[in-house]
Amino acid sequence: MNSNTVLDIARALGLDTAGLRSLAQACHRVLERANRSLIVTTRAAIPEPTATFTGRRADRDRIAAHVQAARRVGAAVVVIEGMAGIGKSELAFRAARDLTDAGLVGAVHLFADLRGFDPLEPPAAPDAVVRGFLAHLGTPGRRIDALSPAARVTLLHRELAARQTLLVLDNAADATQLEPLLPRGSDCVALVTSRRRLIDLDATARIPLGTVTVTEALDLLRRHDQSGRLDAAPGDATALVELCRRLPLELAAAGRQLESKPDWQIGDHVERLRRIPAHEHSGPALALSYDNLPEPAQRLFRLLALHPGRRFTADAAAVLTDDTAVEAATMLTRLYNESLLLRRADDIYEFHDSVRAFAMDRGDREDPASAQHTAVANLLRHYRHRLETSGDADTDWINAERATLLACMHVTAHDADAAALAAPLNRALRLLGHYDAARLCNRQLLRIAHRADERSWEASARMGIAEIDRLTGRFRAATDGFDHVLRLRRQLGDRVGEADALRGLAQAASNDDYPVARERYRAALAIHQRFGNPVGEAEALWGLAEIAMSVGDLDTAAAHAEKVASICASIGNRVGEAYGLRALGDVAAQRGEIDVATRRYRQSLHLCRQVGNPRGSACALRGLANAALRGGDIVRSERLYRQALESCRRIGDISGEADARRGLAETALARGAFSAAAAEFAPALAIYRETADRVGEAHCLASLGHIAWRAQRRAPARRQWLQALQLAERGGLPLASDLRDALASAGFADSV
Repeated sequence: MNSNTVLDIARALGLDTAGLRSLAQACHRVLERANRSLIVTTRAAIPEPTATFTGRRADRDRIAAHVQAARRVGAAVVVIEGMAGIGKSELAFRAARDLTDAGLVGAVHLFADLRGFDPLEPPAAPDAVVRGFLAHLGTPGRRIDALSPAARVTLLHRELAARQTLLVLDNAADATQLEPLLPRGSDCVALVTSRRRLIDLDATARIPLGTVTVTEALDLLRRHDQSGRLDAAPGDATALVELCRRLPLELAAAGRQLESKPDWQIGDHVERLRRIPAHEHSGPALALSYDNLPEPAQRLFRLLALHPGRRFTADAAAVLTDDTAVEAATMLTRLYNESLLLRRADDIYEFHDSVRAFAMDRGDREDPASAQHTAVANLLRHYRHRLETSGDADTDWINAERATLLACMHVTAHDADAAALAAPLNRALRLLGHYDAARLCNRQLLRIAHRADERSWEASARMGIAEIDRLTGRFRAATDGFDHVLRLRRQLGDRVGEADALRGLAQAASNDDYPVARERYRAALAIHQRFGNPVGEAEALWGLAEIAMSVGDLDTAAAHAEKVASICASIGNRVGEAYGLRALGDVAAQRGEIDVATRRYRQSLHLCRQVGNPRGSACALRGLANAALRGGDIVRSERLYRQALESCRRIGDISGEADARRGLAETALARGAFSAAAAEFAPALAIYRETADRVGEAHCLASLGHIAWRAQRRAPARRQWLQALQLAERGGLPLASDLRDALASAGFADSV
């Protein structure tokens, strides 16, 4: 939805100023909800059932029997349906383990919480889940992004069928959400849970889950009663089970109460539950567990419900309550022991939906709005500080917390803190190759900017989107975006921001028009030098070094690269230093100084790996591969190019993928394997054309012309050389001279 178009139509129909303001707010809410539906955490493993899981033997056996029968004819889809708190998810996790132990499923397991009934967040968008699953199955990010939603679904089904996959799709909203996700090939199994009867879904079997039996409920409670009180008072024990409505969630909470109050008789627990008005909470046992907590743990419980993400750690909990991480960890353990939290891994906790609703209700009753606002603000600032101080080296943390960090961009009444978080978050996501997530971050920042009428935030958001467009090969969209940013920065009188936009325009032009790119880089450099901005100065110099390298001006390229490395080393910018070193390696390789080039590339690779920059690492690997090829080590060169190719495909770096394929083609040429070389040049050429990279296109065409000439295919050789010559002359490339010589030697001089 384009909110500006909606408002224009409303304005034309005569809506007044107040109405337009209300409509604008409604549009923003709709768009934010749509954006939030795309923030989904998928996993390449099924969560383990809780240690206290008991019973459901008949249901587990039914699931195994249905799966075994269905696998003979197609995919098995088992739907577990029932009310909240009845144990659907835990049964699915236990059944997944049963199927694995019985050898009824393959080794590939995928999990997604579809959030069908979350009180705070929208259901997960199916396309976002499809993207996550494809990434777990090894599909390159750039390929996922390039496909249409329908094509992504088709690819997912093909990948699932080939791997005998087990899926657990938890908390499904409806059949429409599930349909794209369910496997269709034989030997695949999907376990689905939902609070709704999914009558429109074509399922192998349905397991309508009722409450546990009294016997199963007592077995669960006995795990918490070492003194035999339950067996000593069977009547009170049965009454306790019925007061807990035979719901696993409430029984587990009551069991914790038995453990924590060993001096109470079972009748005491029964009487206490009877005295708590049921209408005041989601279940008597929850209130009983909550009331049994010390005040600091109660406060943490309430504040955790405000956490924007689905999962949290002791560090985040400590920020909410202004305690130490050790104190927070102790309280989280207490909450877990009271069955008020789920623990999915060491120091990773989450709420059950019903418990979170209960916690929010308690918070709204007991905490002032100002205290809640302060806690969330502190959390956003905590995440921003961590990204700013250690984001480059915190790769594992960023990958684990990506969905949480994106969710923080969607909190209400915290526009300034969310906007401040966007800058380091966008940078971290971009460096790690999470381009889709970076788009979501910047799109949300753009909505915040419109809501707050902050044009500087709008410029930052549009700059971020344009950068992602450039990195994923959408150069036309990138140029339009950078142009928009340039106008905004000039209107704001922001000269440094203007220089950044000029640098973006230069990068977008550098694949096609060196003179224009050089002019923009120089304009950006002058502004950065005038205002003493070393980072911007280094970025402009690096761009000028790349252009000088491409046109064969090695001395200028070396001088610029030295400055880049020196400036970035002096300010502690290891990413910039790595790129400067890589450019120095390129110069040395062109000069035939293989040992020097190898040393520079290794230094660059070491720095990029230190800070967790996969794009820079792939560039350094390509440099090492090129140096090895120039030094005659074809085997090592091919191995390094393949490593670079895999890295680029993994992070969606389409331009880097083309360069790596071109390198593999050149190693094949060096081995005399002309057919293999042509097979690598062809996809590289397609990418260069897709991304309007005229330099790469010219080099590919030139090499394909040589292959055609060796195969005595004169007409294709002439055509490809002439196409390459036209591109090389337009870009001022040294390649143009070599092509003229080749055409002349082949007797095509009259064509030049």
